[in-house]
Amino acid sequence: MSKFHFSTRDIGGVAVFDLIGDPTFETVQGVAWKIQKSIRRHRLQRIILNFQEAGTMDAIGVRRLLAVCIRPKHSVIYGASPETVHFFEENCFTTRVDVCADEKAVAESFGPFLFEKDPEKRFPAKDVKHHKESIGYQLERRRNQRMHVALPLELMIATSGGEVVKTTAIATNISEGGLFADYLDLAVAHRIDALDPIKNLPVDMRIFPSANFPEEYHVRGIIRRKEIRKTQVGLAIEFRGKAPK
Repeated sequence: MSKFHFSTRDIGGVAVFDLIGDPTFETVQGVAWKIQKSIRRHRLQRIILNFQEAGTMDAIGVRRLLAVCIRPKHSVIYGASPETVHFFEENCFTTRVDVCADEKAVAESFGPFLFEKDPEKRFPAKDVKHHKESIGYQLERRRNQRMHVALPLELMIATSGGEVVKTTAIATNISEGGLFADYLDLAVAHRIDALDPIKNLPVDMRIFPSANFPEEYHVRGIIRRKEIRKTQVGLAIEFRGKAPK
């Protein structure tokens, strides 16, 4: 594994720090200091520490990294090993730190702060045809404060070669015409990034019920574009009607 380091990306108003490589006493200390410096410089209030590609570290290393969670208002630990999760559970931390095992937990933890406000992430109604039975119309009718939160979903993308790629993502923007999905899982993001061409591939979507949106939807769509921002991978998907359950 490579030398311990980190990369940064953003999902909505949340900064993601991806921890990568084999940690040592010195490298953990250096990474923690650099993350703290970035948090102070950019006045970050909400962060995700992604342990998914980090090697095994001892309790001292974990404590050093958790120290970066003191300044932000809300922090999430994602992708941690069972041993690291056990360490979290055995020790007392502030209520501003959540340990999340999957995208559903992350979406519920941050709610509206993962929401993408960029107009480019929306599908205006004028770009697509709708009627009262369409999925876009149904979702738009339910559009209230809860619709401005991130929602977990499952995507089943049918490739041109006949393969079905099943992934889990977070819908960070939903409008009447479609949605924008962001990938938090780095391994899955790399797989989606490798799909080329991806434009116009059909996709079946399952919008999971959650604390923010208790209803479940199965929707058909078509991928309109893949967007890459640093290491962050997202998909703009246009609704094409309901999918069979």
